[in-house]
Amino acid sequence: MIDAHHHVWRQKDLPWLLGPEQPRIFGSYKSIMRDYTIDEFLSDLEGTGITKSVYVQANWAPNWAADEAAWVQSVADEIGWPHAIVGYADFTVEDVRPQLDRLAKNELMRGIRQQLHWHSNPLYRFAPHGGLPADPTVRRNIAHLADYDWCFDLQVFEAQMNDAASLADECPEVTFVLQHAGMLEDTSKEGTRNWEAGMKKL
Repeated sequence: MIDAHHHVWRQKDLPWLLGPEQPRIFGSYKSIMRDYTIDEFLSDLEGTGITKSVYVQANWAPNWAADEAAWVQSVADEIGWPHAIVGYADFTVEDVRPQLDRLAKNELMRGIRQQLHWHSNPLYRFAPHGGLPADPTVRRNIAHLADYDWCFDLQVFEAQMNDAASLADECPEVTFVLQHAGMLEDTSKEGTRNWEAGMKKL
């Protein structure tokens, strides 16, 4: 078994874990406002049967993306875990490839996550607006991942799923990994029905 999405971190590297708690979709996170090392992660894995893992970017400051990947690579070089890295790049820039080239210096790089999810509820928002999956610049840049043989970790809410499916259609050479089971947050009958339709579309 492979843990295909986990994080380890040093609190000092994560601006969002340094200040006072802010309202988040996942509720209180006071308990993780500390270091979480690869040694603790491996201790938590004991007895699970998991034999490999994939580190997914943990929202360091965007301009530190190359530092994040390099740090995780150094951890893997020393400890042997994780076995792959999904880093961060900004696909809204005119040409993402210089960022990808910097990340490619790390042997374990396998993909990119830029969180595209936006919601009408301000507490659930992450992206600056909901149109990023349809943005031509974003789509052109995501298509470049095929040249690196990297995946794209797709994180969207239900209202963005039609555009996300169209994005995947436009990038047939890129493997998309759906994050967090499609981000179901409205568990009413109508909300669940809309989410199921979006998931089928994806």
